[in-house]
Amino acid sequence: IDKKNNDMRLKYFLGIIFVLWLISSCTSDYMSYEGNNMVQFATKTDEVYTFAYFTDDKQVDTLNIGIMSVGEVVDFSRTVKFEQILKEWKYVYSEDDPQKIVDSNYVDMEYPAVAGKHFEILDCVNNEATLLANHNQLNLRVVVKRDDSNLKKNAYVLKLHLLPSSDFGTASIDYLTKRIVISDKLERPTQWKDNNYYCSRFIGPWSEVKHRFMINVTGEKWDNDCIKRYIKGGFEYAAIRDFYLKKIKKELEKYNADPKNNPPLRDENGFEVVFP
Repeated sequence: IDKKNNDMRLKYFLGIIFVLWLISSCTSDYMSYEGNNMVQFATKTDEVYTFAYFTDDKQVDTLNIGIMSVGEVVDFSRTVKFEQILKEWKYVYSEDDPQKIVDSNYVDMEYPAVAGKHFEILDCVNNEATLLANHNQLNLRVVVKRDDSNLKKNAYVLKLHLLPSSDFGTASIDYLTKRIVISDKLERPTQWKDNNYYCSRFIGPWSEVKHRFMINVTGEKWDNDCIKRYIKGGFEYAAIRDFYLKKIKKELEKYNADPKNNPPLRDENGFEVVFP
């Protein structure tokens, strides 16, 4: 028994030594990094900005788009280059399987955002921004504008793509492009996904009409923050979520019970607005 216990202790101590070696090795590699310096956007999620949540007094706003370096942090400033992409992929899906792509084409973007009209990028010259000395991240300040009345009908897209510069290469392809949607109508929040368990369970598929109805009934925006808090949030938000959903469903019943409304309430695609 003593021999068995000694063997177990030996394996235990060897395991600890191995883990400590791994930690020190990784730390050493990190501290002495000498690979290529690269840049990428801090997130790959689309940015969706709509003025539809605000009164007409709000005509401009500023988005902070994070760009980070991968590699050494140095004591001198460096140049980050980017471009606006004006093309996009269009996909054709199978009639039998809506998830199956049968054809694709790289075409001119239907509604590209126009510099000066829909947006302005601050603190940059000729699509070049500066990463300050001793920093590994910068915020690209993008001013979005509401002047164009067409924003009430169509969402315009600003698609930025990072480029190699004399200071940086480019990192993961998934983080090289940032798509920014600018609109003055309700747009689907990126957190509201039809195939997400919580969204499917509590609010169902998104539509502009449903979204607006929820806002009018509750006074909440039902934007990303609301979805994360009330729909995907923890137990502490369950009571508020249930209160709001009960109120929304009750108001929908009242709407559909009134013949003057030509019920039932239908969305912009002609489908009846329903909640799970």
